[in-house]
Amino acid sequence: MAPKKGSRKPGTEQAPAILTIIPDWADAAAIGMLVGLSDRQIQNLTRSGVLTKETPPGRKVQKYRTCKAVQQYIAHVKQKAGEQEHPKELVLRKLEAEVKLKESQGQLASIKADIAEGRYIETASAAQQLTEFLDTFKHFALNIPSRVAGTVAGYTDAATARAIEKSTHKELEDMLTLFADAAMLAPGEEARR
Repeated sequence: MAPKKGSRKPGTEQAPAILTIIPDWADAAAIGMLVGLSDRQIQNLTRSGVLTKETPPGRKVQKYRTCKAVQQYIAHVKQKAGEQEHPKELVLRKLEAEVKLKESQGQLASIKADIAEGRYIETASAAQQLTEFLDTFKHFALNIPSRVAGTVAGYTDAATARAIEKSTHKELEDMLTLFADAAMLAPGEEARR
């Protein structure tokens, strides 16, 4: 009884016939035929370092290891395919960066327009105006105790009115000092308290 064509004992598999006839060494023309390129293209890939040549034992002329050359070419093609997807990603990032740039340019133009219209003032000018306001406010606030004492004087004796004036004046000075000290703190120090 003859064994069936498709039945083999496990462990006795043989390589397909095509793989048994591929030579270990090949020239540029043979590698080109295997991967669908011309001799010149194979030579260019060798010069660029994609494919490597070796000297076979007992020979003087360099040749390609057939399987290794095909594998190197496949790896090269895969790498190029990955690089072609990469530029799409770069283009997308570039477009996103351009959008952000345009948005920030628009914000900058808006701020410049606001400055031109006088909606913003310079820091030095703002600091000077704030200092002048606080000096005016301090003088006004420190005049309150004497005004209160003058009003209360009609309802109480002079000593009590004077005590109210001193007490109120001291309380206002303490509060203004605390206010000034709090204004001197750096923004980070306030959060640590």
